[in-house]
Amino acid sequence: MTKEGEKVLRKWELADYSLRKPKKWDGKWRMIIFDIPEKKRKVRKQISTLFNQAGLHRLQDSVWVYPYDCEDIIGLLKTDFGIGKDLLYVIANEIENDKHLRSEFGLLNS
Repeated sequence: MTKEGEKVLRKWELADYSLRKPKKWDGKWRMIIFDIPEKKRKVRKQISTLFNQAGLHRLQDSVWVYPYDCEDIIGLLKTDFGIGKDLLYVIANEIENDKHLRSEFGLLNS
């Protein structure tokens, strides 16, 4: 892992870290989908913990969602954990029945 990656992870592990939130939501969902092999179980657990601490919502076992751009930090995690091919970043215009998600992120009026 790079020095920069270690610094980011320390921030996430030691602080109540949350990702940047713009004043206005662009109406798009960011989905992070991963399929990390069993031999990398520790990495999979670390990634899930980091996502939870950063304020992402777990939609399904290996599917997380966030309403704001987080591509930079996801790219850093992919590189530093060596999971580039195991993690997919998706920008979606809508998620079916997303009222509960909008509520969780305080976006019901958006």
